[in-house]
Amino acid sequence: MPHGFAQNYLGFLLAKASHITSSEFHLRLKQYQIPISSWRILASCWDDKRTVSELVEMVLLNQPTVSKSLDRLAKDGLLERNKDIENRRQVFVSLTPKGKALMEELIPLANTHEQQTFSHLSQEEKQQLTALLQKTITGK
Repeated sequence: MPHGFAQNYLGFLLAKASHITSSEFHLRLKQYQIPISSWRILASCWDDKRTVSELVEMVLLNQPTVSKSLDRLAKDGLLERNKDIENRRQVFVSLTPKGKALMEELIPLANTHEQQTFSHLSQEEKQQLTALLQKTITGK
C-alpha cells in the first residue's frame, strides 16, 4: 500500500480512479464529437425520461450548463423536452429516435471500455465496487 496522505485519501483515490477509467472513453466520445456533458445527459436519459433537476443531480453539472447542453442536444435532434401534462411547470427530457440510435452505438462502446478497464477485477470485486460506490453516493 502506498504511503502518504494523498495516496490513501479516499477523495483523491476516487478522483484519480475516475480520471484513469474515463479518459480513454472520453477520447472515443471526442471522435463522435460528443462532449462529456452531452454523453452524461444522453446516458442518463437512456432508460427513462428525466426532469431537468434530475439531470442536474445525475450529471454533476450546474443548471445553466445543463440547460445549455440540452439546448444543443435538442437542436441536434438528439433529445426533446416535453411539459408534464399534470404539472405544466415541470419539463421532461427524453431521447428522440435519433438520440436512441446514437446511444445504441455508444453504449456497447462504453460497455466494452468498462470491461477492458476493469478486466483485472473478478466479477465479485466489480459487484462489490459497484455496491460500495452506490452506497457512498446515496449515503445509505
